[in-house]
Amino acid sequence: MMQIPTPTAMQNWTLLAMRQLGGSGHNREIEEQVKELLELPDDLVDQLRSDGYQTVVDHRIAFARSHLKNAGLLDNPRRGVWALTEAGAEQALGIPFPYADNDAAPAIPDGSDDTVADDSSAPDGEEWKEQLLARIMDLTPRAFERLCQLLLRESGFVQVQVDGGPGDDGIDGQGLLQMARLVSFPVVFQCKRWRNPVGPGVVRDFRGAMQGRADRGLIITTSTFTSAARKEAIRDGAPPIDLIDGLNLADNLRDLRLGVNVKEIVMENVIVDEAWFDKFQA
Repeated sequence: MMQIPTPTAMQNWTLLAMRQLGGSGHNREIEEQVKELLELPDDLVDQLRSDGYQTVVDHRIAFARSHLKNAGLLDNPRRGVWALTEAGAEQALGIPFPYADNDAAPAIPDGSDDTVADDSSAPDGEEWKEQLLARIMDLTPRAFERLCQLLLRESGFVQVQVDGGPGDDGIDGQGLLQMARLVSFPVVFQCKRWRNPVGPGVVRDFRGAMQGRADRGLIITTSTFTSAARKEAIRDGAPPIDLIDGLNLADNLRDLRLGVNVKEIVMENVIVDEAWFDKFQA
């Protein structure tokens, strides 16, 4: 019976994925490469943690990256991007692939064990994301739409309108994405303030609603997307739909300093600004 690798084993799989990616990769690239190597069935890939914001697999990969960095095997040159160190590259080359059990791969140094990545806790330094998403869940659906509107405006969209409501046919808003002030194209978006994963049916219905209105769509959720939904979003021959899950939403709000205060001392300290969200409830 297939199982999600233990936290210790996930560190080896993460090193293998980094090797396959050529030594560096973005968070999502690493996660997708690990899943491809694992060949897990969708029900395991989509298994959620108790908080509903992240899958168990993605959570363990995040812990793996954190502990590999602490062990000196990964570097984090900029936010969301990871690279093998010289020691990490050497370690990755020593991992046989494919291997059937945890003992077939070299152990990760610095005392890593399966108790480190408790699936009920967040990786070091990322506890704020769960607090932020919990705060967003306290917003009304309409307030969440206005938050997404502001996020898009701050990200380079212009003429952003929120149209959500009865009879919106699944389109909550629209805007123009401006590229280098020279070219712009219309994008429609949908806001899902959900705890449950967004499935492929939502993506298909949204794509149907956007036909004739825009060539590209965007779905923003506080939860996550199932593997089938992610595949549907990039299906060949269909208009592409970009997906922003809860953790990516948190990262974007942090980068734009929307609803969070960032105090950089020795290490980044992100604090959720509770009062900032009150204006969306008005």
